Amino acid sequence: MPRSRISRHSGIGLIAVGTALALAACAGGPAAETEDPDTGASYPMTVPNCDEELTISEEPQSVLSIGTSAVELLDAAGASDRITARAGEFGSELPEGLRHTPDDAPIIDPADPAIETIVGAEADIIVGYGLLGASPEDVAAAGIPNVIIDGECGHGTALSGKTDFEAIFADVERLAGIFGTEDVADENLAQMRQELETLTATAGNGGQTQTGAVVYYFSESAAMSARGGLGIADDVLARAGLDNVYGDEDSVYVEGANIETLLDADPHSIVLAYGLWGETFEEAKQRLLADPGAANLTAVQNDRIIGVLASDLAPDPGALRGLRTILEATGALT
Repeated sequence: MPRSRISRHSGIGLIAVGTALALAACAGGPAAETEDPDTGASYPMTVPNCDEELTISEEPQSVLSIGTSAVELLDAAGASDRITARAGEFGSELPEGLRHTPDDAPIIDPADPAIETIVGAEADIIVGYGLLGASPEDVAAAGIPNVIIDGECGHGTALSGKTDFEAIFADVERLAGIFGTEDVADENLAQMRQELETLTATAGNGGQTQTGAVVYYFSESAAMSARGGLGIADDVLARAGLDNVYGDEDSVYVEGANIETLLDADPHSIVLAYGLWGETFEEAKQRLLADPGAANLTAVQNDRIIGVLASDLAPDPGALRGLRTILEATGALT
């Protein structure tokens, strides 16, 4: 889902609740260092947060998750049981296979929450894709740390440059460090790394690499868009033995992509991400076939259109499902 780059600097907001909280924090002086006797985590702690650093003064007990990727990452980190409120899921179902499903956490806003809604959730910390309905200044003034998923750092950059599977695993480690749940995260990470290794080996990348593309339609009336070289979709394609025809684009979402550029590239296989506006794979496929010239695509003529849920091509552990789906569709995995 394309989103504009968000400023990551902190500041002092002008809203009354933010000012009151900021003044209260100043009156108390510097926070004394504390240690959780159960996890050994020490606070305050400083963690990387996109291109800056974020200080967390005390152990968070309640979380406002923004988007389904936040839920899946927190679950892998062993902290999804601390989610007390959810937002930004845009009607999407929660990911499959969660170890702890936060069904009891109310959805305070299906889209991007405003600052009043965020403060009203009374969460100790925010984890998600960043905020559009509330400014970083207002969130900082309210005293709520805002942890942004690596792959959602403006879509043009990430903590380590490109968002690949290693960046996802690093995000799980980062969250586990925040919540002191490293033991659970280490076990989950070992399983995910083993699955990734098995799937990658199954693809047989030592053989001939074909070209591929990940395309999608943001809405029923939107023009075709594609995924570039900085997002997880590029790593998924590569591990499936497909060379991304948009891989040279230094972005997650390729703004200049359209049916004409896809026709020019004419990839061997097309991965069609669906479900962004509630559509099924067949509905998304018909949308693609309706574009002028689509019938001339090699992938269309040879029935190599692969449907993958858009949520399985997000910067979270669910990308393993996306990779598995592609391998199953190509016959590499039975």
